[in-house]
Amino acid sequence: MRAGAFWRDKVPHMACLGIAVLLSAALLWVLRVDRTAVGFVCVLMLLGGLIPLAAEFFRKRSFYRDTLEMLGQLEPKYLLSELLEDPEFWEGTLFCEALAETSKAMNDAVSAAQRDAGEYREYVEAWVHEVKTPIAAGRLALENAPGPLADSLEEALFQIEGYVEQALYYARSGAVERDYLVRPVPLREAAANAVKRFARPLIAAGFSIDLEGLDAVAYADSKWVEFMLGQLIANAVKYRGPSPRLTFTQRVEEQAVVLTVADNGKGIPAADLPRVWEKGFTGENGRALATRSTGLGLYLCKKLCGRLGVGLSIRSAVGEGTAVSFTFPKGRFYLM
Repeated sequence: MRAGAFWRDKVPHMACLGIAVLLSAALLWVLRVDRTAVGFVCVLMLLGGLIPLAAEFFRKRSFYRDTLEMLGQLEPKYLLSELLEDPEFWEGTLFCEALAETSKAMNDAVSAAQRDAGEYREYVEAWVHEVKTPIAAGRLALENAPGPLADSLEEALFQIEGYVEQALYYARSGAVERDYLVRPVPLREAAANAVKRFARPLIAAGFSIDLEGLDAVAYADSKWVEFMLGQLIANAVKYRGPSPRLTFTQRVEEQAVVLTVADNGKGIPAADLPRVWEKGFTGENGRALATRSTGLGLYLCKKLCGRLGVGLSIRSAVGEGTAVSFTFPKGRFYLM
């Protein structure tokens, strides 16, 4: 609370006090009261009016200063009314009552939004599990009718399954604690599972895969790690160059295990590199594709890593390829 604002608000009060003092002094002067007595009475009147104002200022300033400090430290801020104590002045009481009403409305809105988001997430998860059944049935039917058409439809089904999986993990990314189980994840096993899932497009594109030297263990959820690795593999296939190669390497540090996935594809232009984590951003490479790119793969990786406490970085050069690194913190439990 600023002193200037407070005293400007009290200008009418102080003007009335000054007028009252002047009128009292004039009356006492007419009544021939001693000049010293008149001055003494005027000083007492001024002090009697100004001291309560000063006390009110310091009391209010203390309340609002503490409120602002509490607001700066509080997350979420709409819970402020739950922590405030009722002040001893009526404006503060009115302020607290209004704040309590607005906070209640915000709590209700947040609860409704969380409930709607939870219901939508549950619907998406249920839909994903249901839609996998006709995809599996279609794949089974294609296996019984081999041929060029079946191969083409198989590729389309694989793409559909990839989009369905993206939808599932996108829905789950808002509440990873519901489906996230930390356990030892051998990096070679996670990488091999991801590569196996994308075996058909990798073989069709003529990729060579290097998994040598992966013997470290990270603590994470294997499903989430394999999904993120799958997004990088899909990008490598999509933006491949001649003689495509995919390399998985590790680096064991004192407090972390770093897994790097590198390809020798087109690479990302320097102007696009800072924006690759943005939702829906496809960049120059995505716009050049014959098929439309969703711009969700790296966005989901970044979002999931942020939720899981995993570091994520990228480096790339046009014509040389792209390398993405996951940094899995060890933590004390890793050393036990």
